[in-house]
Amino acid sequence: MPRIGIEFNNVCNLDCTHCFRSIYRGEPEKNRDLFLPLELLEKVLTEAKPLGYNHLAITGGEPPLHPQFGEALELIARHGYTYHFLTNARNFSRTLQAVTPPARRSKLAGISFSLDGATEATHDKIRGEGSYREVVTSIAACQALGIEASIITTINKVNRHEIDQLALLGAHLRVKRQIFGHQNPTEHNSAEDLILPLSEWRSVERDVARLMTEFRHEISMAVGFYTDYFLPRCAPLTLDDLNIDYRGRLTLCCQLSNYRDSGEDGEDVVGDLKRQSLADALTNLMNLVNRVHHERLVMSQDPVLKEKLHYPCLVCIERFQKTGDEPMLVQMEK
Repeated sequence: MPRIGIEFNNVCNLDCTHCFRSIYRGEPEKNRDLFLPLELLEKVLTEAKPLGYNHLAITGGEPPLHPQFGEALELIARHGYTYHFLTNARNFSRTLQAVTPPARRSKLAGISFSLDGATEATHDKIRGEGSYREVVTSIAACQALGIEASIITTINKVNRHEIDQLALLGAHLRVKRQIFGHQNPTEHNSAEDLILPLSEWRSVERDVARLMTEFRHEISMAVGFYTDYFLPRCAPLTLDDLNIDYRGRLTLCCQLSNYRDSGEDGEDVVGDLKRQSLADALTNLMNLVNRVHHERLVMSQDPVLKEKLHYPCLVCIERFQKTGDEPMLVQMEK
């Protein structure tokens, strides 16, 4: 389903050790530039509909921290879009109040929860004290209210040993789907020694593939896993997913947006919707996508370079210079 990923803000109330975004963690009231303006949201909703986009994936930051979160959901519903959002479950009772009004609730496709440990000790080591209980009780609240809940887990050295337990917990909580993803590297989480060596990634993928056959709820691996297909097939590079950051800029991919420790904006930022139409910005995006496809085609013909293409997200992180000068695969094979 074609969809728009949209960052409601660049603010979070947690300070997770593994986070790949450069996020403001102070008092948001002091900086309104960290929140997507509603007039810009309405512009996106108006201009995207004729292009075939009917669903919004709301991210951040922590989306419910937007001071007009409820009004934004009302606007989305009024324009006929369905939506879901990702949350860490902090202050979830307030979040539930925002989605309760009938119009907003009717368009809510589900809520995705970040859960990074099957045990309180593991999850809270990554996300902070008290977070595990907030997530588990919030998922239970969704089940009681008939709201579809999903779990997203980023696998790293801290929680690698709990993959099976995480799937069991997902089944116990009766979630609709559960997504496991690799921990993409930043200078910060590499320094925290969270990144699994690349040799371990395939083992993670095999474990997730096994779990898919052992549980009834939907289990999957997020894009970025090993592939033998060298031309990109991910949603951003087929234009099935668009990403708009909290500043109202069209970017290539949510996984590259506002990347932690990456410094200045890169080539992946293709347009500013405060100054141009979505159609004009999309023209820039299409040109970039074509360049990336051509670059991958050239790489696929080189016996050395093609080995990088097995992990497409890592190729893009390196291609768009989101980490240090040392090649990404060299760092991860150490």
